[in-house]
Amino acid sequence: MEQLYLMPGQERCEKFRDGNGVPKVRYSYCSLHGALFHCVSRSVEEAQRLCEDWLVGQDRCYRN
Repeated sequence: MEQLYLMPGQERCEKFRDGNGVPKVRYSYCSLHGALFHCVSRSVEEAQRLCEDWLVGQDRCYRN
């Protein structure tokens, strides 16, 4: 698998089929603080929803 380089605020989405032929999505996002989120899910919408949930938790880490 190739190296993944994302700038803060950048996302990457790659559609593929798993070993059983089921469509899947590899989704990655780099937060504005440089933290990387990565998941494999059934759709882009599902991956973005998971990322949004993750971002809410990340925001808590950076609050004073």
